[in-house]
Amino acid sequence: MSSGVAVFDFDRTLVQQETMAMFLRLVAGYRVYLSACCVAGAKASVAAPARRMDLFRAELLRRTLAGKTIDQTQEAAERLYPRLGWISQIIDDLARHQAAGRKVLVATGSLSVYMPTLLARKGIIVDGLLSTEMEIRDNVLTGVMATPSCTWTEKAKRVKGWLANTEGPVWGYGNMPYDGAMLDLTDHPTIVPV
Repeated sequence: MSSGVAVFDFDRTLVQQETMAMFLRLVAGYRVYLSACCVAGAKASVAAPARRMDLFRAELLRRTLAGKTIDQTQEAAERLYPRLGWISQIIDDLARHQAAGRKVLVATGSLSVYMPTLLARKGIIVDGLLSTEMEIRDNVLTGVMATPSCTWTEKAKRVKGWLANTEGPVWGYGNMPYDGAMLDLTDHPTIVPV
């Protein structure tokens, strides 16, 4: 029987960086990434303010990931891993929760096509991973998100759904303001300074 759950954000919580931009530069190349940012920014700038980030993200992902194979994404994830600065205090906290028999959930806006590789390379075994899923057909990414971005209130909604089947107290680790809604679901929130 579990003695609770520990929920961790990834970017700027388990690692010091925002990994998606780093990953996209590695998988698409710097010039393609920069061009995609410019076009995505231009398209998002004419949208309603509440929709700008979603439109920017969708366009950026489409322009950098469409046509990439799973093998290409895994190779980029392998190249990304040594560039990461892991936050040792939070990694130690994760290990303590596991040693205490708690389930560990990682909830992140990062992409499902690279998150399992990064966690596995670090030796982190989780009971659940909630991330932004990309559409894949015949081992090729379409560039379209299969789920909404696992950020802000969407992250909290998905974490709440995952926690519905668990028992015991919930510890949470994230940064503000991005993980505020998720941390509100926990009994023991820890804000990791950015």
